[in-house]
Parts: sequence; C-alpha cells; structure tokens
Amino acid sequence: MMQSILIVDDKNENLVALESLLERPDLVLLKADNGNDALRHLLKHDVALVLLDVQMPGMNGFEMAELMRRNKKTQAIPIIFVTANGDKRHLFRGYEVGAVDYLAKPIEREVLLSKVKIFLELDQQKRELETQLQEIKQLKYQNEQLLHALGDGVIAVDADGDISFVNPAIRHLFDIKPEALVGHPVADFIFQSHEGRRTAWAAMEIYAAASRQERFHRATGYYVKSGGAMHHAEVSAAPIPSPDGNFVGAVITLRAITEAGKDDLLEEMAKKNRRQTRKRVGAVLRMFDRNTGMNLGRLVNISLDGFKLGSRENLPVGSRYDISMVLPETLAGSNTLSFDAQVVWSRPAEDVPGEYRSGFRIIRINESELRVLVQLIEKY
Repeated sequence: MMQSILIVDDKNENLVALESLLERPDLVLLKADNGNDALRHLLKHDVALVLLDVQMPGMNGFEMAELMRRNKKTQAIPIIFVTANGDKRHLFRGYEVGAVDYLAKPIEREVLLSKVKIFLELDQQKRELETQLQEIKQLKYQNEQLLHALGDGVIAVDADGDISFVNPAIRHLFDIKPEALVGHPVADFIFQSHEGRRTAWAAMEIYAAASRQERFHRATGYYVKSGGAMHHAEVSAAPIPSPDGNFVGAVITLRAITEAGKDDLLEEMAKKNRRQTRKRVGAVLRMFDRNTGMNLGRLVNISLDGFKLGSRENLPVGSRYDISMVLPETLAGSNTLSFDAQVVWSRPAEDVPGEYRSGFRIIRINESELRVLVQLIEKY
C-alpha cells in the first residue's frame, strides 16, 4: 500500500534535500513551498505525515498547523516541525498547535529516517484497523439483512432463557409483534405441550441440547402461543458459546406448521382455471442460502414445483439449500419467501458468457410460504 508524506518549506533546496533523503519506491513525496499550496495537497490526498518548516513568509508553520487542526480531514495527521530555532518557547509553541515531534536543522539522515519510519508504521496500522472495522461493519450489516430476510422466525435467548432478539418474520408467521417478545422468558412463548403447560427454560429440551453445545431439531411436538391459541411449530436451535467455550445462550429458528398443504392450494388454483406453468420473472430477485448467507443467484423463472436461477457459480447437482428471498412488495402479508429446494441440473448459460443456469425443484414449503409463492407467480 502506497503512503504519502507532505514536505513543506519555502526554500527549494531544502525540499530537494529532504526528498533525496526520503525517496523510495513505495513512498509518494508531495512538496509545497507555502502554506496555501500545502493545505490544497492535504485536502486532495491522504497523507501519513507532514514535515513542516516553521519559518516561512506569509503563513508560517504554526499558523498552518492551527488550520490543519480545525479541519476534520487533516486534524489527525501527524506534524513534525523542521526548524533551526532551538528556543524552548519556540518548541512549546509547536506542541501547543499540534506538533508530534521536532527535527533540528541541519537534519541528520538517521534521525529523520527513524522518526519517519515510526509514523509510517502507525499510519499503516491505522489503515489496517480501519479496513478491519469496515469489514466487520459490512459483515454485521449482511448478517442483519439476512436475519431480516429470513422467512423463518429467529429468536435469540440468553443463558437464563430471556429473549434478546426477534426477527420480523415472527410477525407474519404467528401474528406477534417482535418487540413484544424481547425481554420476556422464551418459556412464555414456546411450549412443549398443546395444552399450553409452561415448561421452565432449564427443563426444556432446547436448553438441554444447547447447554451441551449441541444442535437441536424437532419437526413436531412444539407449539407457539399467539392470540390465545396454540400453533404447531417446527423448532431448530443452535448454541451460542462465549470465547472460552461456555454456554451463553441459543438461537432458535421457528417454522409454522399447518394442516393444509400444497395440494389444497393446487386445487384452489385449479378451480380458478389457472394453468400451472413456469413463469418468467420480470423483476430482479435474488435468492440466498439461509444457512450461509450465500447469494445463489438471480431468479429467471418460477412455478409451484421449481425454478431456474442465473448464477456465477456452477451449483452441484443434488445439492439442497434452505432458500430465502426478499420480495419486491408485500405478498400474502409477507416481505420474504422461504422454502427448501434441490439442484436438479446446472450448465453454462448460452446467452451470458461466464454465467450458469441452474434448475431447482422445491422439496419443502409450508402453507403460508406457498400462498406467498402463488401470489409471486401471479404478479411477476
């Protein structure tokens, strides 16, 4: 990564001398013979360090340093003053306006290079840290988007079983406001009996598995209480460990289970004399793997039985994915669509070089998601 140093001195011979001492392939040396030109360089370029002459006509080094400290872009750039004046009051004045160090004229090469090296290393560390923070922010944003895009309900609980996070899917799955659950015991929301008998968190099968750092899954036997009624739910859970491996909570995933199924909707649509054809999608819709967050590709066409994707990857035939997609509008009361699907074929795209086309069959979808799919096919 290239770094830049700004050298400011009103005497050209001093600029040339400093340039010859500092010159190396991985370093950009910017030069200015007055304060105004130096400030223009600073606003245009990212600079790791400024070597600033104190005694210049017009705007002197102290005045330039004061202006740098008032500007957001330049206020944190290190300044090393270069001066022939060894008066202590002169030095104190420099530190007051933001200098980090001094170089006395005539400049000793070894002293110059050792001080410059320190500040270049600090700048490099700062850049690496900013990059890491940006990557962390981006990952956090992607994870949040994925959690909000999931068609499944997602709940996070702490080690005591209190709910700390609920994603928006809970609303359309069980008609419960997510914010109404946060801070409450999960035992008041999820039950192991249809009669609604409360099971303490420490006695739940979910807790028993998660506290042993094991994953948990039950397709039947769990219920969610909503509107005074009990609703069947498919439950999965994964433990949340602390850095030292201790159990600190769990992430619980919920799917609504209803008695009605796919055949009911097919019959309903047949009554309306709608043909079940594969329909080409006119909007740009992308599908994601709920488990990894991987962007599987762009939806090309879709039917009640399967769909085709345009992708940059040659997806392995036979692979199964837990799929979610964000809808362009609210359909059947939902902004997302989720189901399980399997790749049945994959080959290079004939119309787009470097892309692939993959065919999927839908292998599992619940009734509420199927109603969303029906509306998606009808509208797009």
